[in-house]
Amino acid sequence: MSPLIVGRSLVVSSDSTTVEQLTNGMRQFAISADVCPDLRKATILINTRKFEAIVIDLSLGQNVDDFFGKVRLSPSNRNSVIFAISGDEELAPRLPANFVITKPVNPEIVGSMFKAALGLIIRDYRRYFRCPMVIPVLITIGKKAQIQCEMVNISEGGMAIRTAAIFHSGAVVACRFKLPGQANALEMEAEVCWCDYKGRAGLQFRSMLEEQRIRLQTWLSEKIEQGIPDPVARLFERRARSAEC
Repeated sequence: MSPLIVGRSLVVSSDSTTVEQLTNGMRQFAISADVCPDLRKATILINTRKFEAIVIDLSLGQNVDDFFGKVRLSPSNRNSVIFAISGDEELAPRLPANFVITKPVNPEIVGSMFKAALGLIIRDYRRYFRCPMVIPVLITIGKKAQIQCEMVNISEGGMAIRTAAIFHSGAVVACRFKLPGQANALEMEAEVCWCDYKGRAGLQFRSMLEEQRIRLQTWLSEKIEQGIPDPVARLFERRARSAEC
């Protein structure tokens, strides 16, 4: 079983020393890193994957300004925490980034930056977290047709299912399922957002009672927290308590 992560990052840099310092610093906070040496490939990645943190080395050239803008326009990554790596301390205040790390990269500085950003990274991760889950789901189309399906994974916003039926994108259905450890089933309206015609389909939740929404969010949060490494969990709890004071 692969170790649980609390966030995924994209490190955009061609400086091997900088990359090593950054990835080592992130690893201690259970943050994984995809490394990309140039902005062209990085632009493709932000349009196809979700990252809770994006680190940009400004030494890659003038196109970094455009890249900042593309990140903020990306549907999946517009709320990502952005770190800029800069060799110019005077430039730092003018950068459209959440955090700025100056060169040469210092492991202690990297650790303190990610420690400060950990709450933001985990909260963003929770919004997109998909929990693998194999449980039965009853799908109702209209008022009559009922189809027994099997859940593959679930998130706050939707779920993937296995089914022998063929669904059409845009179709509105009703879903009913019971999460492990819960006595009462969840019932909600969902829209079919994709179907691969090979026995899998994706549903996006459209509406549910607030009480059920809270139950789902709480259940997913517990699943994440059960797997967070103890040192990271304790650190996040301390930061959460400080924010409440």
